[in-house]
Amino acid sequence: MGPTGHRLTGIAAGCLAAVALYPLLHDMGLVAIPAGYVGGTAPDWLEIAHAEFSPQQRWVRQSVIPHRTITHWWPLWLALLVWVIVWPVPAWIIAPGLFNGHSLFTLNLAPILRAAVAGFTAGGIMHLIMDVPNPSGIPILTPMARSRWSLHWWRSGNAQEPLAGLSMAVLAAATLWLAIH
Repeated sequence: MGPTGHRLTGIAAGCLAAVALYPLLHDMGLVAIPAGYVGGTAPDWLEIAHAEFSPQQRWVRQSVIPHRTITHWWPLWLALLVWVIVWPVPAWIIAPGLFNGHSLFTLNLAPILRAAVAGFTAGGIMHLIMDVPNPSGIPILTPMARSRWSLHWWRSGNAQEPLAGLSMAVLAAATLWLAIH
């Protein structure tokens, strides 16, 4: 899937994370939406990719971590999800008030941090799910395995990807709206 599709499905994942968090965190759970957007592309940018000019006189993608290996390995994202669920957020994560240290208010950042990490994780998991229909697939048993799981539904860059991402984002946003109202 291309970047546009991953961004849209990341928004969808963030909306669904916000739906799950809403009973616990209320409006603070909405932080999961922009975090889902960022997490939707995370498996690709975590590879630390850049372009280099090749001897064949064209630009090629190079990365520190090979594409669709460790950053696309589902056990790591599942472990992050479990950590988000069981993580006892410390109560001391608060932002002191302004005005020379005199506290007019304090803001408990713990629920916001939990919502952000949950949204980011949901976006990353959605990225993996949306890479499965691509012929390249995702690694299943080991991150460096040559064998990958793929449904062979579409190739990256076709018109179906943004359409699928937009459909998912609209449905997830509608679900969030229904959960809030």
